[in-house]
Amino acid sequence: MSVAFLQLSELFARKRKCRSDGYHSVKISGKIAALFIRRILHIICKVNYKELNKLPEKGPYIIAINHINFLEVPMIFVDLYPRKVHGVAKSQTWNNSFLGWLATKWEAIPINREGFTARTFRQVKEFLDLGRIVVIAPEGTRTGDGKLKEAHPGIITMAMQSNVPIIPVAHYGGELFWDRLMKLKRTSFTYKVGKPVILKKTALFKKLTRARQLEQLMYRLARLLPPEYRGFYSKLENINDKYVEEV
Repeated sequence: MSVAFLQLSELFARKRKCRSDGYHSVKISGKIAALFIRRILHIICKVNYKELNKLPEKGPYIIAINHINFLEVPMIFVDLYPRKVHGVAKSQTWNNSFLGWLATKWEAIPINREGFTARTFRQVKEFLDLGRIVVIAPEGTRTGDGKLKEAHPGIITMAMQSNVPIIPVAHYGGELFWDRLMKLKRTSFTYKVGKPVILKKTALFKKLTRARQLEQLMYRLARLLPPEYRGFYSKLENINDKYVEEV
């Protein structure tokens, strides 16, 4: 309890004005919520978050993350706090009073059923221009079982427009959350972080180039996962450096 009290004391001591130095500027209520939710999640889950230390403290860059269920959304936000992190979330999130409140406090970027719109691209670029971190799930929908599904190329366009690297961050274990919770057992939740990926500029047809770059990004995300989770991107022998470069 003393640690939590000290953390909260530090939060109230910080300046509330918006900063662009790579750390979060959400209101005090959002900060308290982040600390509280992190404490709860780390009680009901056994989180191996050491690999997150590989991530740069400041942006701009994009995190490509696999999308299993609801759990990784608040988990990665609170585990990266106080970095300035903005997740892309479905607009339906705001239909739930609590989740909508959190999404607003944490400055999430809404996306509608049709996918990325001009507004989405604009908001992502604005945050990246401020030196922040944007989290995107290229699969676009929850897998439930943790096996990777075919991804969508919006993340590639966003990275190209802002000329920023993409860092693959994989996680697994969360697919067992509800089953473990019903049995009053903790869920093991593990992060794995890959090397930053830079998109190469090629002379190929733009749409084809994006597709190849997306494949290479997702293969590198799959490489971080145990074999049983790699799903659509199981053929790691297809990894090459023709369209992307690891740094």
